[in-house]
Amino acid sequence: MIEKLKSKKAEKIIVDIQDQYINDQNFRPWIIGFSGGKDSTVLLTLTWIAIARLKAEGKTVHRKVYVVCNDTMVENPIITSYVEDVLVKIENAALEQDLPIKVKKTTPKLEESFWINVIGKGYPVPNNSFRWCTDKLKIRPTANFLHQQIDENGEAIVLLGTRYDESASRERSIKKHEVEGERLSKHTTSPNTYVYAPIKELMTEEVWYLINTVNSPWGFDNKILFNIYLDASADDY
Repeated sequence: MIEKLKSKKAEKIIVDIQDQYINDQNFRPWIIGFSGGKDSTVLLTLTWIAIARLKAEGKTVHRKVYVVCNDTMVENPIITSYVEDVLVKIENAALEQDLPIKVKKTTPKLEESFWINVIGKGYPVPNNSFRWCTDKLKIRPTANFLHQQIDENGEAIVLLGTRYDESASRERSIKKHEVEGERLSKHTTSPNTYVYAPIKELMTEEVWYLINTVNSPWGFDNKILFNIYLDASADDY
């Protein structure tokens, strides 16, 4: 049996994830949007522990979990290198532990890439009033993979690392789409897609506590992630 975590809230999240994973009669895959940041790292960590425990208990872990990471091809080189290292660790550890966790990297189509839009089509560099990059470079590539899974499986569940504690607007947005008494809510734009936000009630301090006290299930050094945030902003912690 995998050792229990000291956080009761994290343990409750793990039990909820296990229940959703094992008792959902539909074989729809899970898709985790993974940026390598603190929230997606904690989301994947708790999901991984949940599935690994089920396997250790002799349960059949049949449902595929895709760790989808989008490369805009214009990220900070330090972040790009870090994420690449993490993805390799995830891929190798999932194989070694025989878990149904797959890494999928997405990139924008050539005609929607940053430099084609800026140099070729004359788009202005993204700014607060015209953030075309979010849709073309981040949302569409991941959505394309999501639609492939829906075509193959009929439905899919997207796991999000969104949390109430991020901001008042984020809390309103999450609660607006929640269904009382249900873990899943319908995706606002993608048909046959459901959204599951297991860590939505975690506070920022609890996220950092888990990163700093729970060993990465895929064998990565979480201190590297902590230091990236520390270097980026002394106030983030």
